[in-house]
Amino acid sequence: MKLMKNLQNTFQGLIHASNRYPLTVLFLLAIAGINAMAIHQEQENYTRYLFTFFVGTVLSGVAQQVYERFFSKKRERFLLMGGAVLLSIGYYFIIRTTEVYSLEISIKTSVAVFALFLGYVWIPTIRKKLTFNESFMSAFKAFFTTVLFTLIIAAGVSSILFAIDRLLFSVDYKVTLYILNVVFSLFAPLYFLSFTPIYMSQNMRQSSEEERLLKQEQLRQAVSCPKTLAALISYVIIPLTVIYTAILLTYIVLNIRGSFWTNNLLEPMLVSYAVSVILVYILASNIENKVAAVFRKIFPKVLIPIVLFQTIASILKIGEMGITQGRYYVILFGVFATIAGLVFSFLPVRKNGIVAAVLITFCLLSIVPPIDAFTVSRVNQTHLLEEVLVKNNMLENNEIVPNASISEEDKVRITETFDYLERMDYVKDVEWLPSNVATYQQFETTFGFAKEYENQNTNQNGQYVNLDWNGELSLPVKGYDQLIRLDLYGSQTETSEKKTLTFEKDSSVYTLVKQLKDDGYYSLNLTDEKNNELIKIDMKDIFDKILTDKNVQKGTLTVEEATVMKENKQARVKILVESMDAYENQYNGSFYLFIEIK
Repeated sequence: MKLMKNLQNTFQGLIHASNRYPLTVLFLLAIAGINAMAIHQEQENYTRYLFTFFVGTVLSGVAQQVYERFFSKKRERFLLMGGAVLLSIGYYFIIRTTEVYSLEISIKTSVAVFALFLGYVWIPTIRKKLTFNESFMSAFKAFFTTVLFTLIIAAGVSSILFAIDRLLFSVDYKVTLYILNVVFSLFAPLYFLSFTPIYMSQNMRQSSEEERLLKQEQLRQAVSCPKTLAALISYVIIPLTVIYTAILLTYIVLNIRGSFWTNNLLEPMLVSYAVSVILVYILASNIENKVAAVFRKIFPKVLIPIVLFQTIASILKIGEMGITQGRYYVILFGVFATIAGLVFSFLPVRKNGIVAAVLITFCLLSIVPPIDAFTVSRVNQTHLLEEVLVKNNMLENNEIVPNASISEEDKVRITETFDYLERMDYVKDVEWLPSNVATYQQFETTFGFAKEYENQNTNQNGQYVNLDWNGELSLPVKGYDQLIRLDLYGSQTETSEKKTLTFEKDSSVYTLVKQLKDDGYYSLNLTDEKNNELIKIDMKDIFDKILTDKNVQKGTLTVEEATVMKENKQARVKILVESMDAYENQYNGSFYLFIEIK
């Protein structure tokens, strides 16, 4: 009976959400329909429509929240719904002329949707006794409950169809996709919306006293923090945050004069730390115990210096690398996190909605030209590239003049700024950049040198070197019996393999065997006709010698630097490294082997 009652309540909640958010349901039906068409006709691309309907779904949800908070007449509701539809249509026309996948449009859409969702949570608390913390708690619980139920239903449906297909009769795999489409596109969003309480809207003033009391109780239950979640936050999440904070502070204190300001790996760690502290603070704002109270009192003040240091470090890096959209967002988030820390430190908990308003404002600023992340980064990187070219007399009459004699630092700067412009599809916007310069060969022809990267030879876990052919194009083979070119691709995750190459000398056949070892490196074994081993080479020695050579300070090698000799009484092998890279457990390279049989 209890199960049936729960199912009935769930069904009623879905119906209530459908009636409360009719325009949202229409957009969700459109998403489900587009997904069904995509499943049926796999060759078609419906990405633009999916993006548009998804944005429309979020817009319509926010419009309903605005209506419930500030208005009461049906005419006003229809006007807000019409505004959501018009904005969705406008969004479609914006992305219609872009590539099927555009990084800029994708990021801007994600930021806009995030801001809208934050508005969905924040709007009901504007000038109300209800705090942003309580509204956020309601959305937080609704989200994870929805994820749990959706995954269980999806797994159950998939298992049932799999069992039918294996045990009874064949089931087309598309049937599973169609059903999962309904679960994820319709059930999950509606189930989430069914948890959103009515926050004592303008219409509630016309309700009876009994109805208002009932809604108030439903609202209280929706925004309250469950005891289990309170215990998890107080006695697990907060202590872990304390330990992580102690580690970060120790590192900062020990390295404040050194690597803290240049360590790129630390930047995402500190950003994620700031996000975590802000989330935990908002969740802990609803908890009344000593641990939560101490956390709320101390940690905002700890957050401020940490994010200030990181923001300053990120700003200093602009001088080296210029502004990219990633660094723009890191700096913007640093400013936001500093403001959040100040709000949490000096204003009462009920004022946390200010933080949501600031974050929404920053999100909008980051996507609206001309101060958005992408316009600013495009202008900055273009100016940076132009500045380096002009300094080296490589830009005359809006045409690039090749110059191979510029400094390594300038080569790196040109390579990295150009790659950013190419990656973001901004090359076409720079009139003095050839349209076909994106290819490796054309890049060298245009600028006069091959692409060079500052981080190619920085550490053993991620290294790359290649032979500089500019000075020596001929390879003398006199004194050797055979020249062999090898490509080796190794990984500890790959299965062992053995390949052979043969050649003749004085009517005798010799075999070179290359075999992948368990450590991810290759071994080379040279044998005669009787399978006697003449010489064996462990390529790990070659990688170690080249990549750890203190004399090798850059990504390109001279012939002398790229040459390794291996010799015994039976054979002599000169190994010339054409290119070599090592990253974590991957060891790849191209080599020339000059072999002499003694």
